[in-house]
Amino acid sequence: MIKKREEKRVPFRKLIICKCGDEMHPGFTQDVSQHGIGIQCMHRPEDNRKVRIALAIASDSIFLDGVVRWTHEYSGELENKPHELGIQIPRPPADYLRLVADCSDRAPARAIPFNEPLK
Repeated sequence: MIKKREEKRVPFRKLIICKCGDEMHPGFTQDVSQHGIGIQCMHRPEDNRKVRIALAIASDSIFLDGVVRWTHEYSGELENKPHELGIQIPRPPADYLRLVADCSDRAPARAIPFNEPLK
């Protein structure tokens, strides 16, 4: 059974640089959570590969050391679309946690689909 995600993901779109070994690749964030970040990148590192993410915020940068936990790539007509990667950030820096909290405060309320039970 797949374990349910414990942390709320918040949509967040920013330019990033993903460093894998000696290679650096541009990409974009999709969403953030306290211990993770979803990105889109043309490069597809292997699962469990250590990466460093440089996230530019205003005139500053946040550097995140993480591990690739999952990847999603496309085929057929969509094969040129960027890969989606889920990066786990085991020890997030304080400035990243503040960013996630700020994004959570600004995130619009999620509409509950008709068929989803109320909790």
